[in-house]
Amino acid sequence: MQQGHPLAGARANRWLTVCFALATAAYATAAVIAMAILSPRVPYADAWRHYARLLGTPFPGSVLKAENGHPEVVANLVRLADLLWLRGDERWQIAVGIALSLATFGVGLAAVLRAGVPPLARSAAACVLSLGIFWLGNARALAHDNESLHVYSVLLCTFAALVLVLRQDDRHAASSRRVVAAAALCFFASFNFGSGLASFIALFAVLFMQRARLRQLMIAGAGLALTLVCYHLLDGSGGVPIRLQPISDAVLALRWIASPLIYLVWPLVDPVAAAALPGPLGTLAGAAARHWTEVFGEVRISVFPHVFFGGAFFVATLLATLRARAKPEAGDSIHRFGLALAWFGLGVAAMVAVSRSAYFVEYPAQVYAPRYLPWPSLAWAGLLMAWAGRASAKRPAYAVALAVSIFALAAEGGMSLVMLHQREVAEDVALAAVVGVWPGENAIGEVNAADTRDGAYVLRREATGPFAWPEAEWVGRSVPAGAGERVGPGLVVTRQEGVSDEAALHVEANGVGAACRQRLLVVDRGRVVGLLRPLGGGRWRGVARAEVGAPLQLFELACS
Repeated sequence: MQQGHPLAGARANRWLTVCFALATAAYATAAVIAMAILSPRVPYADAWRHYARLLGTPFPGSVLKAENGHPEVVANLVRLADLLWLRGDERWQIAVGIALSLATFGVGLAAVLRAGVPPLARSAAACVLSLGIFWLGNARALAHDNESLHVYSVLLCTFAALVLVLRQDDRHAASSRRVVAAAALCFFASFNFGSGLASFIALFAVLFMQRARLRQLMIAGAGLALTLVCYHLLDGSGGVPIRLQPISDAVLALRWIASPLIYLVWPLVDPVAAAALPGPLGTLAGAAARHWTEVFGEVRISVFPHVFFGGAFFVATLLATLRARAKPEAGDSIHRFGLALAWFGLGVAAMVAVSRSAYFVEYPAQVYAPRYLPWPSLAWAGLLMAWAGRASAKRPAYAVALAVSIFALAAEGGMSLVMLHQREVAEDVALAAVVGVWPGENAIGEVNAADTRDGAYVLRREATGPFAWPEAEWVGRSVPAGAGERVGPGLVVTRQEGVSDEAALHVEANGVGAACRQRLLVVDRGRVVGLLRPLGGGRWRGVARAEVGAPLQLFELACS
């Protein structure tokens, strides 16, 4: 059979290289835009608790204390600076989170681009790396500065540590000085979140594949030992009970590592998500989701086939690692880098399974919670990088990488809506907290009533965060001089649901214009009893504390 012309193959490779490069840029750009636009500008979920500690505990204990077993030094420093010096408007934290994510990608991309493999292999690996970091399936970390600060500080340290010890060929081994520096970076990663301890697993994986000398392994081991000692001495590090149950922990870890695959096909396995799709697409997805549920059970708590996919990931990573050690000349630095990221994900999976097993028994659906997704997403990206980024990679590897980059697009739109909903919930809760209305015990999403109340107390005392709004100081006081009344077709007032305050009212207004698009004051008989925030198009929503039927009016502060 006559073979195709070599120029045709070269042309196809060039086009494929361009496609991967465009996809790389597109995913990174979409994530940065989403972080900048969709991240809440107010505290959300755990942030209320963090702020209460940071402002209520003397420095440096406020920054160094571990919560729920997680030290977050960099994140706490950024949060505290924002609260004390920048009025706690979150934009500083969002900017730092974006910078950390881009720096993480830059370090990884530099390692990919300097590898001695063909341009197509480098381009495919860069695309997969971009997916691992920026895919909007990771929205819980990307679009919430409280999460992005610790996720990307850990990953930046981990990536930098791996790049330090990765060698380009079999003739130049990483020096012991580089291993010391890499261990120091892993030490630092470990004090930015509990997952950072897994950076040592990634470091050992690289040293193993590169047949490092015993001295280098001992240096890395000493770094891990020192980290564990310092971690044990840290205030709050003992807050997570460890109960070893090897079989159940292994099953849990394998299920957890498989979660990105489930999110890739979520509407096809979850009837609720399928019902949200329009027209025939929703009908087809709904049929698939119902069949899946009949066979495997509810996707948020089922064991199979999740554990099978997780087991396949572990076996593939193990075999590829052993092969890389046995034949170091067959793999490039991209190959070893990708496998190290896979081992990093496995290390996090093991820690999550061991430290959170009791929690998952009580809340089984949390195994696949989106806040965990960045770690297993990066693990799968690493394994695919190791396959597609080799000099000897074949067409199937590129085809899978391209297919994943295309298929992952489906989650971009859906998760953008999730991010938008998260921001709306955060802003509603913050507005209510300023008015003095607290969420109930069964509040929506991840909002905790006690954390919100405690955080609001210290934020009000320091006049920072939402309590730095110009409207916040007037709640409970007489309407300030110079405020102008705003009139619309009328207010829609109902009892506020999901709160413990019987005097709380949900207030909506339509067709109300405002000169500055600030929050509007809700006034009852000359006294400010609530706030509304703009939704766009003359629509406003908020909360007030008054009697049903009270003669409510809307006022806007004078533009500053």
